[in-house]
Amino acid sequence: MDTRPDTAAQAALAADVRRPVTFAWLDLKGEPIRVTNAPYSVTFAGTGDEDLDGFTFTAVDPRVVSVGPIKAKEGGTDTLTLQLSGLAGVDDELMTQIGDRTNWAGRDCRLWRAMLDPQSMTRIGSLWAYYTGYMSVPKITGDRQGQVINLSVESYLAFFGQASNRTYLDQQSYDPGDTSAALAIAIANGASRKR
Repeated sequence: MDTRPDTAAQAALAADVRRPVTFAWLDLKGEPIRVTNAPYSVTFAGTGDEDLDGFTFTAVDPRVVSVGPIKAKEGGTDTLTLQLSGLAGVDDELMTQIGDRTNWAGRDCRLWRAMLDPQSMTRIGSLWAYYTGYMSVPKITGDRQGQVINLSVESYLAFFGQASNRTYLDQQSYDPGDTSAALAIAIANGASRKR
């Protein structure tokens, strides 16, 4: 699987009129979601990628689904935000499934890109993978008129980032009058008030 556009796709990227499309796989527990903002659904075969081959990526209206920009930096990328809007009237079962933390948290999200010919809407060149990360719990906001789901995706490098090394034993650094850390250590060492 390519991780960069091939020569034909690079030429299409340089054209005055271009039509990039995104393919997304969200590993929702029990029922993975495969969608694309291409004008038609796409079934892949022969790519060599087990997350693509044999699966159909359903076309969705790009006005209600958006993929935020991916900002690469030293040590990984910033958090990616996926947004789904226009959810008024969505059935309760789906909203319950979306709201269940265990269905999303820490599960994979992968994104691929391809270029389409703006006239014929046929694919130009090969498909390339451009983002892989893990999902956190989606946030659902809105009112009776409409709802929006914002899903944050962290890159795998963020997972391996350095820990802050902060614990509850550091509480006195933030609140000088808090002696709970010393008390917890004393209790752990068997101290008591008996004299």
